[in-house]
Amino acid sequence: MKILAIAIKDLTRSFRSAFAIGMMVVAPLMLTGLIYFAFGSMSSGDVSMTAIKVGVVNADKLPDNSVLNVPIGDNIRSMFFDESVKSWIEASDYADEASVRAAVDKQEIGVAVIIPQNFTERYLSGKKDVQVLIVSDPTLSIGPAVVEDMVTMMVDGVAGGGIAIETIMERLQANGIQPNPTQIPSWIERYTNWYADFQRNLFHHPDKAVLVLVAPAADETKTANPLAQMMGLTMVGQMIFFAFFTGSNSMMSILREDEEGTLARLFTTPTNRTNILIGKFLAVFFTVFLQGMVLMAAGRFAFGIQWGQPASVALAFAAQMIAAVGLGVLLISFVKNTKQGGPVLGGGLTILGMLGGLFTANIPGGMPEAFNVIGNFIPQGWVLKGWRMALDGSAAGDLLIPFFITITMGIVMFAIGAMMFRKRYA
Repeated sequence: MKILAIAIKDLTRSFRSAFAIGMMVVAPLMLTGLIYFAFGSMSSGDVSMTAIKVGVVNADKLPDNSVLNVPIGDNIRSMFFDESVKSWIEASDYADEASVRAAVDKQEIGVAVIIPQNFTERYLSGKKDVQVLIVSDPTLSIGPAVVEDMVTMMVDGVAGGGIAIETIMERLQANGIQPNPTQIPSWIERYTNWYADFQRNLFHHPDKAVLVLVAPAADETKTANPLAQMMGLTMVGQMIFFAFFTGSNSMMSILREDEEGTLARLFTTPTNRTNILIGKFLAVFFTVFLQGMVLMAAGRFAFGIQWGQPASVALAFAAQMIAAVGLGVLLISFVKNTKQGGPVLGGGLTILGMLGGLFTANIPGGMPEAFNVIGNFIPQGWVLKGWRMALDGSAAGDLLIPFFITITMGIVMFAIGAMMFRKRYA
């Protein structure tokens, strides 16, 4: 009963301190909140691009005796009016260059594509000065780049078609077959249709693309929302760092009472000194527990974080508490007074947090490989591993290895620190 009374007294003292409350709850929530609002535009999970308004002037004409059925300019124009791009491109025809430039100046459109007269004839004859002119609103960046890429790829495709026809004719001649000129238009048509379908499927239809990026289906433990995923890792990094800070800062109460003389008076009471220390250790554990519960609840309701399966979350949270208390007891056992405690809390825990990856948890590949190896030898690294697995929806059984490694570290650190405190106050 006396042990519990001592724990409650220390716990009450901790929560009366504005500094302690700020470092336990306000600081991690504020840092996480800054990141949340910085990327708030992603909160809906909608990362679609605003429709690009394109104006097209197609003055190209098919030259006489051409093997093509339609001018290249028609193919370029058709890209912007294709059904497959209507969700992100709004295209309009313009009569001439002057009218389309005026539309850009008035910001009626963002990009103008001007296909000059005789473009097909000059391009197929190898003229170096032939070009499709692209005029864009100088305040835009993505739209003009997309349009330029589309035009470039179409023109390159035409060049590729020429190479393909030459290759076919050379292969036929090598096999002693004289190419029939009347077949060339059909070859060009087949190539054109193939290239148009290829380009359409590759870039315009994500469900039919050669490269398909699919987000995992959202369920109770996983989310396809990139902001929620990032915020989960951000919150975990902050929660772990400040849990270890709280563990060490709460243990500083022993040093404060020692300097104030209240600890010496407490030792004069009939209460066993071991029980006094156990009561203070228990207060640290309760403080870290309450801090974690508050931060987890705030993360869920303020930032929409899905922590994972309950059993997995319980293992990750338990490992965090034991490791934070254990390291706090061990670190402060080496400190002689509160003045020495500042550098330990500010410098030592920050360095361990960096080595453990707590500040780069939300950045893929944010830690050098050497630091990832170092993380296997410090408790913060193993606590982060457990939380990552919980956030990914792993079952409790998958967390057993990081859980047992973390609590073993915590117990060993606690035992060493407790032994040193008992020797100091024997």
